Amino acid sequence: MALIWSYSPPHFLSPQRTSLSPPSTSPLPIPPFLSFPPSRSVVLRVAGTDGAKDPALLRRPLVTGPVVSDDEEEEVEENSAAAEARPGKSRRRKEDEWVDWEDQILEDTVPLVGFVRMILHSGKYESGDRLIPEHEKTITERLLPYHPAFEKKIGSGIDFITVGFHPEFENSRCLFIVRKDGELVDFSYWKCIKGLIKKKYPLYADSFILRHFKRRRPTE
Repeated sequence: MALIWSYSPPHFLSPQRTSLSPPSTSPLPIPPFLSFPPSRSVVLRVAGTDGAKDPALLRRPLVTGPVVSDDEEEEVEENSAAAEARPGKSRRRKEDEWVDWEDQILEDTVPLVGFVRMILHSGKYESGDRLIPEHEKTITERLLPYHPAFEKKIGSGIDFITVGFHPEFENSRCLFIVRKDGELVDFSYWKCIKGLIKKKYPLYADSFILRHFKRRRPTE
């Protein structure tokens, strides 16, 4: 049997109100130190012989949260799954957006610069030699179209590409377009490289060119 003691604000307990044992001829005295502050009331639950059979009295009290319906639970699970998925996508998106543009420009231009220098300075071609089809295709498709005066340079059309000395600078070798009408026109591959950068990377071209390109002689 479980007996409930309820204490209200008084500072002392009356021994005649309740007791821990069945009624007897002598009441159970309550020590005076069992007084409680007036701001709270205390409830004591005492297990008797019947209460010992109640397994609930032997368990720790459970702290439970608010009751969640099935629909709310599914919504919580979906939101949790979405929250778990978002950081990964956000992280990947940031990784995709974070690009070192200077490195990207160098990756696009350095191989072309090395390619043209090989043609001009490796000794593979003598002045007036026509480029082999593979080299000519690289020049006409990946380099020459970015020259700021492309249309003017090709004129009546390209017959082939050759190598020779610049007409104004004796010791400077450069590339030449041999037009279909037989006219020979030189062009600066550096202007082509700069045009490529400005075309593909307009937001970063000026700062990149200022940093990486030395002032060169005004050749075309």
